[in-house]
Amino acid sequence: MINAWIQCENDGDVDAYASKKAEKILDYLCEQHEKGVEALSPNNGSFNLCIKSWCNSKHPNAAEKAEKVLRRKEAFAERSRNDVYITAPNYNLVIAKWRDDKTNGPDRARKLFNEMVQKYGNAAEFKARPNIVTLNSLLDVLAKSSSRDMAEECEVLLKEANELFREGKSTILPDIISYRTCIDAWIRQWQTVSPIRVEALVNEMIHKYSVEGRKDLCPDSDVFNLVLKACSQATVTWHEDVAKKSDTPVSIANRTYSVLKGKNQFNIKPTHATYAFMFLIYKNHLDFENSRYTQLLTMLWKQCCNDGLVSQFALDSFRDSVLQYQFWNAIGGNDRYAAMGKTKPDEVKVDDLPQEWRRNVKPQRRQGKGAK
Repeated sequence: MINAWIQCENDGDVDAYASKKAEKILDYLCEQHEKGVEALSPNNGSFNLCIKSWCNSKHPNAAEKAEKVLRRKEAFAERSRNDVYITAPNYNLVIAKWRDDKTNGPDRARKLFNEMVQKYGNAAEFKARPNIVTLNSLLDVLAKSSSRDMAEECEVLLKEANELFREGKSTILPDIISYRTCIDAWIRQWQTVSPIRVEALVNEMIHKYSVEGRKDLCPDSDVFNLVLKACSQATVTWHEDVAKKSDTPVSIANRTYSVLKGKNQFNIKPTHATYAFMFLIYKNHLDFENSRYTQLLTMLWKQCCNDGLVSQFALDSFRDSVLQYQFWNAIGGNDRYAAMGKTKPDEVKVDDLPQEWRRNVKPQRRQGKGAK
């Protein structure tokens, strides 16, 4: 029955808040246990499913309610039989759920994480110990909070976890999700320093892959694109004298682009997002009155077309980075598109361009049922 209400919650029956009804069944089982009806005592599954139900819920206080069920389970486990016990997923689900509360969530998630480490960090039963999902859940809450200054804390947690594992004091070894979450946190800060910190994290991944043999940390094209994304969203620097600096968004972007375009040990290549971000980087960080600006944008556009990587994202980014007449010249002239009824640059869609220019763009994934 509890599982059935979870399915109702998954199907979007939020008006009835199916999780409330799932918890009422748990209430009934606990009442029967107090009356001595052993056959109707709640077990591990009863509590786990109820926690899961609230963690799937869109109720405004779902995270609070999920944590209360977790507390009920802990209290029941302390005074009851051995078939009710705390597992890492119990805490992991609730920590992750606090992501919904952009303001108070980080503090609540931190407290649960630290409590779990203190209570179960050295537990004899591995099923209760914090694991990599625990760490990644906390990092995700911090990275996606309403505050945009959590990147430093995320990176400190990452480095502490690496050090504790190296010293043999923890079994939590940060994985590629841990690194990508920290990278996302830096990107969200929109600061000049963000690309520097993101590039450093990617270089750390490369070092661990190449020197320490961490095959799971082998960076793919998407990881390098995140460096470019950080550069594109960093504080604008086009008005600054940055020609000789190596840590500017443009310098970092050019290094990253060179890795993707050249022979590399990761066997990776540029994607449509690579070009889209490069257009935006040049727009935001190069002086558009400089004679090299148009030349660079035009060369990059031609390379994008030659690679067959013109997507709607790349097209939009290029269009926003050049003057109107330059855009028309780059795509073959406005007469060609006027015949299609397209007289304004923003009316041109990627499907209007030659198929050869977009031949290597992977189709977008279809969104699942109920996705927006």
